[in-house]
Amino acid sequence: MTAIACAGVLALAACEDAEETTAPGSDAVAMTAAPEGAGLPERELAPTGSARVVEDLPAPTNRWYSGLVFGDQSYSAFGDPLSLTTVEGGMAVGLPRVQASADLIAGPAARDVTMQVDGAEGLPVASAADPVGATLDYRDGAGSTLAQVSFAKGWPAIAVTAASDVSLTLSAPARQDDEFAVLEIGDTTYVLVTDGGTVDGSALTLPQGSTAQLAVVPDDGDPAAFAAALGEPVGATELAMGVGEDGATTAVTYAESGTVVAVPHDRAEGLDCSLGSYETIHGPLLACAAGSVSWDVPLTAPTMALDLGGIGSEQRSAIVAALQEAAASTPEFPVDTYFGGKALHRQAMLVSIADQLGEDELADSLAGPLNDALAVWTEAGGCESRDTQCFVYDPGFRGVTGMEPSFGSEEFNDHHFHYGYFLNAAAVAVGHDPALADTIGPVIDQLAADIASPTASERFPQLRSFDPVAGHAWASGMSPFGDGNNQESSSEAVLAWNGLAAWAEARGDDAMTETATWLLSAEADAALTRWVRPDLSEFPEYEHDFVSLEWGGKREHATWFSPAEAAKLGIELIPMAPVQQHLAAIDEDDAQVIRDTVEGARADAGEAGFGDYLLMYLALAGQDDAGAAWEEAVALPDEAIDGGNSRAAMLAFIAAQMP
Repeated sequence: MTAIACAGVLALAACEDAEETTAPGSDAVAMTAAPEGAGLPERELAPTGSARVVEDLPAPTNRWYSGLVFGDQSYSAFGDPLSLTTVEGGMAVGLPRVQASADLIAGPAARDVTMQVDGAEGLPVASAADPVGATLDYRDGAGSTLAQVSFAKGWPAIAVTAASDVSLTLSAPARQDDEFAVLEIGDTTYVLVTDGGTVDGSALTLPQGSTAQLAVVPDDGDPAAFAAALGEPVGATELAMGVGEDGATTAVTYAESGTVVAVPHDRAEGLDCSLGSYETIHGPLLACAAGSVSWDVPLTAPTMALDLGGIGSEQRSAIVAALQEAAASTPEFPVDTYFGGKALHRQAMLVSIADQLGEDELADSLAGPLNDALAVWTEAGGCESRDTQCFVYDPGFRGVTGMEPSFGSEEFNDHHFHYGYFLNAAAVAVGHDPALADTIGPVIDQLAADIASPTASERFPQLRSFDPVAGHAWASGMSPFGDGNNQESSSEAVLAWNGLAAWAEARGDDAMTETATWLLSAEADAALTRWVRPDLSEFPEYEHDFVSLEWGGKREHATWFSPAEAAKLGIELIPMAPVQQHLAAIDEDDAQVIRDTVEGARADAGEAGFGDYLLMYLALAGQDDAGAAWEEAVALPDEAIDGGNSRAAMLAFIAAQMP
């Protein structure tokens, strides 16, 4: 494993001495300078006024805490272990209590303790925001900041900093206990530690510049030991990453001099985790006395191609026939960014498969429509003359929106899902014809920066949707929900970072390639461990082997769009691109879960769809399963193949698992 070699306050940068990780492709094309604008017209589509932020701070869309800073209502966020809920003039914190049932694992937001800033009016305004945490300002009627509240994912506390002499009112009285105060709310205990303030029952008084920390003690923890370990308040965190031959590393520094962090068992090695544990919807989190935490996940290498070198002649003939049939028809390219992107990816996979099989004429024939469609989408000024198949820059939310929007993408929902398809398609197109980069490159670079700029800039936030501590992205732009943010399609998130890495490699952008490979490895690990084949042994009441919808505060066997079992599994599989071979079984237990979940989903696949993806997933259980999937796939009716997939891609994916 390559050691982490870089770190920056609220900035992610490529590690200079990390081992090189590349995505397959042709000759690299020189990357332009950091994308400026590519000539995209500006158009405010997102509800800019809904973002409660200080001037010059980008609206923090797609964060685990986005619901705390958008709109005129109080929503909740889940910081593992604390839940946070904004209220008029204050904030409510709580320790969610986990409940499980047949289709749901939930830890609803709790309002154990509310801290009201005396004199503050309205909901707070964000003054700092990054992928790990944020700071909210509480203001009086004249707009002057009275106090700031900071929080971070994985930190079991919040910090209040007095911008002026200020008083706060607690919803429950605290009792003084030596160097700290204690609040007991039912079965939950909190400690309150200040560095110059005073606590008198429900009144907390802070002189200007002083701080207070309110922290939740584990049920099996000792308040005195916990308070002693709490250390300095967490402000700006440091995020660092590294990519090596076998794994990807993430490190988050909360406080140089030490604090308390809440981590799962697999991140606790080398830490003092004797302070107790919290029960969460993902299992126990250990309370550890530490200022930083780092962890590894297995490396998932980006790839745009299947290994078809060892397939049999029968399989090769069937795949070539399917390619020929596709080349003889005129592909349809929808005009919205989601289904349009899926269609581009579908065509790109045909090109990739033809290239892998050495069918040069077929590849050229299939590349023509792909290149033409990409040229339309990436015409920088396209939206000045048409309303669809083009992109604009939204200065309000500082990002790129495709026209026409779909699934709320104008409010920055699902950007990584949509643009992942474009990035994968563009990488294949440039791999087939490097000269195409001059035409499509500037706008595709903008899509890459929109979803994963490694650092914050005047045009884009840092890592717009990615949560480094959770290890995965969030899909909702503004997260107007009581259950926090959410993500449904873990597979499309994996595809996004794969496309980002492949595109960065094609552009010769080493820093973005490394960032994207780190993102891909983390998201692929989360897709397996949180969605597709999670360890659910802590929740025997839950009656399924997978989770189809993750929220900050709950995990569901449900989808946004269908009650069908095929949809619940299929949404974690689409589009079964080559990189998704990371879902392959590594032992017989894995293989049996694949067989069982596919069998359970196939009952309603005829009506709900996803039958092609279920067969492709079944092929990852083992060679015998791949052989059975092949026989069914050959006979699968055309209407049973998803619009983002093709018969050739389905057959090629299954064949690649058969040798």
